[in-house]
Amino acid sequence: MMPPMRRVCRAFAPDLRRLGALLAIATVLGCGSSTSSDTGAAAPQPPAPTPAPEPTGETLGFVISSFGYLYPEHEGDVCPGGFNLGPVDFRAAGNPIEDDCLDPEGTHDPTFKTLDAAGRVDGFDLDGLVSRKSSPAENECAHDDFSGLSGGDGYDFQLWRALGCIRGNQPGEIQDTIIGNSVRDGSSTLLIEVQGVDDENEDESVQVRVFASTQAPAASADGELLPFGTLSVHADERYHGTRAPGSIVERVVIAGPADFRWRFNIQIVEADLSLHDAYVRLEILEDGTARGQFFGYTSVEEMYEIFGVQAGRSGADALGYTCSGLYSALNRQADGDFDPETGTCSSLSVAYRFEAVPAFIAR
Repeated sequence: MMPPMRRVCRAFAPDLRRLGALLAIATVLGCGSSTSSDTGAAAPQPPAPTPAPEPTGETLGFVISSFGYLYPEHEGDVCPGGFNLGPVDFRAAGNPIEDDCLDPEGTHDPTFKTLDAAGRVDGFDLDGLVSRKSSPAENECAHDDFSGLSGGDGYDFQLWRALGCIRGNQPGEIQDTIIGNSVRDGSSTLLIEVQGVDDENEDESVQVRVFASTQAPAASADGELLPFGTLSVHADERYHGTRAPGSIVERVVIAGPADFRWRFNIQIVEADLSLHDAYVRLEILEDGTARGQFFGYTSVEEMYEIFGVQAGRSGADALGYTCSGLYSALNRQADGDFDPETGTCSSLSVAYRFEAVPAFIAR
């Protein structure tokens, strides 16, 4: 399509040949050569980038109905002496502690435990390495990977190393319940779109996008999400995940890498949760529902914003941790975004599980 100014110039061209008085007007409107010159004429502007075409084929939409940590399996006592203590526990023992959540580096909790035991998880190898704390690779923060449920090594999930000995983060505990409710009541609605599907059983090329939504999905009287509702994506494009290229093998979609950002509004916490260099694994079940996992990296700063700054002392009391102990653990267990100048990492590998029902996604 012809640029607007060029169309105006051509409209004036017959008159310019006859009426010298209009030359000044044409000059103001930008007529003439589009190349730079010694007179200071503006250089031509590059054409606007063409948006990537939408994939052809069927689009499958889902709304997440269940969400939480992907829990590893362990043998024996992985938190010797029990779970971590929170401020309420210290008060009960006659050793009250100051509120350390806004200045976690100002104090130190020598009693805080991290989960250092070996374990198995239905996880994902994000960095392509089998990491061992005793022999870290070059440009790697020392840590121990998990093993897979069916064998193999190299599965990354350092967030659980930091949080795994906190009572309130265990299966069925308060954190599990609160997060699970938030994806169903509209506080943290999450949508998944699989584009370009030619065959739900096997497809060598699909794309996956993850969106946040401010709308609550429709639910039955017993709280179960109803399938095939229509939900709009978040109006703010920051909450539109980038496209994750992938494929389908035996009804399992694996796609990535991509970046996702969600908005969580959970009781005392209102903050963003983002994953970068993330992957989605999604199994399409025969009844049309889905289940799967998200894997990626979240910054230490963002994770502490949720647990320390937003949840604060109330969250520490409810779940059972000290902010100073947690902050130190998040930094010690970080395994992503290695900085060669400091030899430290600033993000943690994370893993979340989900279930989802089919939905129509409006964009």
